[in-house]
Amino acid sequence: MMTLDEARALLDEMAHALAPREVALADAVGRRLTRPVESDINLPPTDVSAMDGYATQSAEIDGQSRLPVAFEVAAGSSVRDLPRGAVARIFTGAPIPSGADTVVPQEQSRATEDGNVVLETCREGAHVRHQGEVVGFGVELAPSGAWVTPAMVSVLAACGASQLEVVPKPRIGIVVTGAEVVDATTTPGPGQIRDSNGPLLEALAASAAFDTPPMWRVDDTSDELAAGISEALSASDLVLTTGGVSVGDYDLVPKVVSDLGGDVVFHRLRVKPGKPVFAARIGNSWLIGLPGNPLAVLAGWRLIAWPLAAVLGGERCALREEPATLALEAPAPTPKSRTELRPALAARVNGSPTVTVLPWKGSHDVLAAARANALVRLEPDESYPKGASVPCYALPSGHVVFDSPGREW
Repeated sequence: MMTLDEARALLDEMAHALAPREVALADAVGRRLTRPVESDINLPPTDVSAMDGYATQSAEIDGQSRLPVAFEVAAGSSVRDLPRGAVARIFTGAPIPSGADTVVPQEQSRATEDGNVVLETCREGAHVRHQGEVVGFGVELAPSGAWVTPAMVSVLAACGASQLEVVPKPRIGIVVTGAEVVDATTTPGPGQIRDSNGPLLEALAASAAFDTPPMWRVDDTSDELAAGISEALSASDLVLTTGGVSVGDYDLVPKVVSDLGGDVVFHRLRVKPGKPVFAARIGNSWLIGLPGNPLAVLAGWRLIAWPLAAVLGGERCALREEPATLALEAPAPTPKSRTELRPALAARVNGSPTVTVLPWKGSHDVLAAARANALVRLEPDESYPKGASVPCYALPSGHVVFDSPGREW
């Protein structure tokens, strides 16, 4: 059996980002660019006013003279010529008239009874946003390899980047196996259980902003498994199965994948929960077979499936992630023979981040998983007294946690 680290290193060596695809700007957020983006315009496109006020020649302002208002300039207007000795009423974002070099804010003006204005003195160029001062024509807005962030959307939209070439989001297909598994909305009959793994994986994929086709549920027969996995592969870049990967008579996933032409990458790891986890390549797609117990699914997602999907989506170093190190708030048990990934609660105690390994009844304990916000990694032959430093992997929360006394980390 491989260790967890050996399996992750092997996936890191074999996995590569998906082929680039051109998408609309709105669909590019959270994606990595595969070619640089340049501006097709100056920004601002011409000199514009930064204030509501009056456009004028600074040399003609003395704080006393009454100046006639020649015309009004609103945002979106064409540039006009300003007569000498006159001013133009102007609004924020409007183009500066030809012949003007300064904008005097409305608050620094006084209207006279005859319709003229008196302007306070102002330095030359005040309150003028100059053509191209933010971005010049042809300037690189973002290099190849950059992530498209929500904040970046503003400049990309302003500078004409309506279509971008990016690494696409991986599509994650979910196949839940087991004749005993029924939909979560169904009252289980004799020998049946509600499906918790499918909703768990859908929620985990959604928290990472991956696309998920409709889920497949199949019985433990070779024909149904082959049909379900084949359909999922046709619609997905990464297929996740739950159940059917151990050594029982009905654990048929590895054989079915092999019959479909899959190349096995690994099967069985020296880890608990998740020992039977299975990985294979089938054509251009990946398949990760997760055990049927919910905590094994959660651990397999966090340490195997999620980082693999991230690599497919352009995050080159996802499988090289180093866990955080936190101090144990209470002693933790020593594993007997395998690396253990135990549900845990990380918190701040007296301002310092600590972690507590939660009691659990085994890898079927969905309540322990629900209470956890981290997985603690424990190794055989090591002791874990209170205060010992342990590696921790944060679990997806589905929300942003701001730095406050209640923050988990």
